[in-house]
Amino acid sequence: YRFELPTYEFVGRDLEILKIEKALLRHNVLLLRGMGGTGKTTLLNYLRDWWQTTQFVQGVFYFGYDETAHTLQAILRELGKGLYPDGYDFAAFEAMPLDAQMEDIAEQLRATPYALMLDNLESVTGQALAIPNTLPEAEQALIRDFLALLRGGKTKVVLGSRSGEDWLASIFTAKGRRNVYDLRGLDAAARTDLAEQILGQERLEGLRDDRTFGRLMDVLAGYPLAMEVVLANLARQTPEAVLAALDAAGVDDLDVGGTERTNNILKCVEYSHSNLSPEAQRLLICLAPFHGFIDRADLANYGKQLQQFEPFADYDFAGFDAAVEEAVHWGLLSPISAEMPRLLTIQPIFPYFLRTKVQALDEGTREALRDGFKNHYQGLARQYEQLMGSKNPQERQLGLFFCKFEYENLYSALQICLDKQEESFWKSYSCLSKYLETIGDKVEHFELAKFIYSCVENYQPQSRTSNVELYILGVLDSIALGYLKAQNYSEAKGAYQETLNLIQGLTEFPEDFKQKLLASTYHQLGIVAQELRDYEQARSHYQQALDLNIEFNDRYSQAKNYHQLGIVAQELRDYEQARSHFQQALNICIEFNDRYNQAKIYHQLGIVAQELRDYEQARSHYQQALDLNIEFNDRYEQAKNYHQLGSVAQAQRDYEQARSHFQQALDLKIEFNDRYSQASTYHQLGSVAEEQRDYEQARSHFQQALDLKIEFNDRYSQASTYHQLGSVAEEQRDYEQARSHYQQALNICIEFNDRHSQASTYHQLGRVAQEQRDYEQARSHYQQALDLKIEFNDRYSQASTYGQLGLLAESQEDYAQAQQHLLQALVIFAEFGDEHSIGITIQNLARLHQTIQDDNILTTVAEALGGTVEQLQELFAQVDKG
Repeated sequence: YRFELPTYEFVGRDLEILKIEKALLRHNVLLLRGMGGTGKTTLLNYLRDWWQTTQFVQGVFYFGYDETAHTLQAILRELGKGLYPDGYDFAAFEAMPLDAQMEDIAEQLRATPYALMLDNLESVTGQALAIPNTLPEAEQALIRDFLALLRGGKTKVVLGSRSGEDWLASIFTAKGRRNVYDLRGLDAAARTDLAEQILGQERLEGLRDDRTFGRLMDVLAGYPLAMEVVLANLARQTPEAVLAALDAAGVDDLDVGGTERTNNILKCVEYSHSNLSPEAQRLLICLAPFHGFIDRADLANYGKQLQQFEPFADYDFAGFDAAVEEAVHWGLLSPISAEMPRLLTIQPIFPYFLRTKVQALDEGTREALRDGFKNHYQGLARQYEQLMGSKNPQERQLGLFFCKFEYENLYSALQICLDKQEESFWKSYSCLSKYLETIGDKVEHFELAKFIYSCVENYQPQSRTSNVELYILGVLDSIALGYLKAQNYSEAKGAYQETLNLIQGLTEFPEDFKQKLLASTYHQLGIVAQELRDYEQARSHYQQALDLNIEFNDRYSQAKNYHQLGIVAQELRDYEQARSHFQQALNICIEFNDRYNQAKIYHQLGIVAQELRDYEQARSHYQQALDLNIEFNDRYEQAKNYHQLGSVAQAQRDYEQARSHFQQALDLKIEFNDRYSQASTYHQLGSVAEEQRDYEQARSHFQQALDLKIEFNDRYSQASTYHQLGSVAEEQRDYEQARSHYQQALNICIEFNDRHSQASTYHQLGRVAQEQRDYEQARSHYQQALDLKIEFNDRYSQASTYGQLGLLAESQEDYAQAQQHLLQALVIFAEFGDEHSIGITIQNLARLHQTIQDDNILTTVAEALGGTVEQLQELFAQVDKG
């Protein structure tokens, strides 16, 4: 890491660095506390470079919570990447359970002097609905437990925050004393250096001997933000004028170096504000409702909204931009970058300062200000939602960009609507809902919907207009979807049933509109039934939805019905029907130029091709889906396609490529903290390791997958992982453990009436019985497996069971039966072009031929493979030689 100089370079802090290092030598965990604007993050970034240069530590790991809500899993993963640079070592580490990873990393950090920095921790415990980067209490506890393991070790842990972080007090407390360093203002020399950066050397030289300037510097107390705001005024004002303005605000009674540091900033803001023109002051009070961000280009529209209210009718909003320019000039607002001067950040204290001014206004003016702000953001919410819903990738990204910065403003407008029991709440909610859905924040989306529902349910009868009733349906749909994603299917079904009841009660809407709502709800009930593996019920609901959409000529909506009918057919292994449905859905999306949703259909067509062992076609479809995901920067959906590309590579025995794709999928799932879907990728990584005969690695990955499935109560998919754990135990000749795992898998498949999956488990139980020389039990299991595979017309997998029946018959010297079964297996493998399995079966037949010396085997095999007897003789001879 190399430190990047800030706008005014990095000055001073030498003494602070020395004190911080000494504090860390006393106790290796330190809270670096300071108000916003004191330069905590800048200092930590400097230390990242400095400590490595001076070898105070061997390496630095930094995690800032201002940008991302780092979970313990994400932290451990990044630490693991740094501590295990070798890919195989890292893979072994990642295969560990979370608690084992925590112990492993903690042991290394305790033994070696690294630095671990967790910055902007005030975000962690923020309000869940207003700050996106919070962490739930359970995740906070995990991080606290991990940090507790580092206490007393060699690694230096620095926690940066504006607050006291009491939830971590036990970590940075030693011998009854909290190890806290309060970052205050710069020392005298550093203050001078910073002043020179702000004012320029020539201007500073002219002020150096000015006593009033010296007093002004004392008042500012070296706080970087305060200096930047106030000293910038000296380009136009004398120190006397600046200090006089501060004195008029009552600065003499402040302890500028004491604990009430916030007052310094307030006085600085008040001073800058007082130097604005009277008209600018009057106009800028209208910025009081804003939070953190302003799009300067939209302020003219904001002024028009306010001017519709009588208290603001005489405001000259034509001067709004000039007033903003003054605020920028005096350091109260600043562009987020030189490249985007229209996008402004607000100095943190400025809105609060303005709100104290608003409180002095009459109630009518305050209410008008709230309404104008609300109306303005209702309009912006519509614009942002339209951008996010665009089929143009650049427009989608623009919508996401603005929603990220405008989140708190949009939320504030939403809160105003709810407080006033207005139906217009839907505009802000719909935008925020779309944003959270797009970035994959499922938990925040679900909590927001429940919050809205609880508020709207309390609307007075006169406020529950027909539109409000309609909007309640939309919120209820989001809640049902949240339950669905949380696998709480009974609650999801109940919410959708309640939705059906509410739709039937709508009296002020056209019938065709109600029918479309019913179609959408039936579609969702189909998804619930599908998740419960009630495929007939799912098909029935999807068909109800499709029939309604056809009846009312809603062709675009038919695409999603066909898509889900395709998935049901796929689950029932009716692949031709599945392909037909998916193709119908794809045709509609192409017809409407819906490139974004085409990705999902290409993904499903890939799965169908993969099930039919057409791997090149499968890879092509997955790549088409992935390309579209990348085009729309949909990183969350990319994980699914990387996963399936890994599965195709694994089926073609390209294990390095498979592992690479699975790792890409896992990285994305961890990035989005999607712990549930991580299970499937850990499962596949285990399968790859097993096929490469790395059984300990395989067992570890399968156990990680199983733990996650148990955590999320996904009992059905636990079966496949128990099955694979049985396979690993079988390979290691631990037959009792293998039988136990297979029986657990079988019990779950029977519980969910998954007869097709039972076949593979019966097959494996047959192998275990055969290895233990319980031949009658083995034959019984194989026959059960074969009967099920024939029932489901799973011809390809029948081959492996015929092969095992052949080997079983051979071991019992029933050579005629052995020959018959092995030939049946060979014919099927040849039919599907499985060269690897063909080779194994030929080896078995060659051994059988050598035992019984029956040349009829040569004739039959030659016919099956389309070769000659002479070619088979030569091939068998090569096999016999080893």
